[in-house]
Amino acid sequence: MSENSTRTAILQAGQELFGEHGYAAVTIKDVAARAGFSPAMVMKVMGSKAELYAASAPSAPVMDHDGVTDEPVGFQLVRRIVARRDRGEPEPWAMVPLLIRDAPDRVAASEEQRSRYVSRIAELIGDRSTHRHKAQLVVCTLLGLGSGLRTFGLLETQQVPSEALIKQYGTVLQSIIDAPAPADS
Repeated sequence: MSENSTRTAILQAGQELFGEHGYAAVTIKDVAARAGFSPAMVMKVMGSKAELYAASAPSAPVMDHDGVTDEPVGFQLVRRIVARRDRGEPEPWAMVPLLIRDAPDRVAASEEQRSRYVSRIAELIGDRSTHRHKAQLVVCTLLGLGSGLRTFGLLETQQVPSEALIKQYGTVLQSIIDAPAPADS
């Protein structure tokens, strides 16, 4: 196996484990077992647990289109969160606050994740304002949805069908995106 594919496997294992359990609960041994390598190999490739965490922290949302869609971006973002819930996949929007809390350097982790998420959302919604006010509002809204669904177990499928939730929450999110930008942006 090449060094690059070894690193990729380790990063993927780290991202899965940190996303599921947070920084404090994951050991190098856990990552090594998930990736199929020895703890020594993980340390050789990554240097330290903190460096592994920094390199494998969840990335900002990606709009990977499965096909051409004319659905507004706010609905697409909500649809992806609901789909991950329905498939039982980890939810980055629910985990990122916990990962920041557990990070070895909370301030740096918060700044990195804030920049990553706000920049990506600003790009997706076309927010080119100085302060990216709309992008920040969208990030706050999605953090709330991700945490509400996954951390609190709110709006379960048997209570609110997925499509109804997407329509209702997507409308709220899209209204933020479509609203005029504040004058001081």
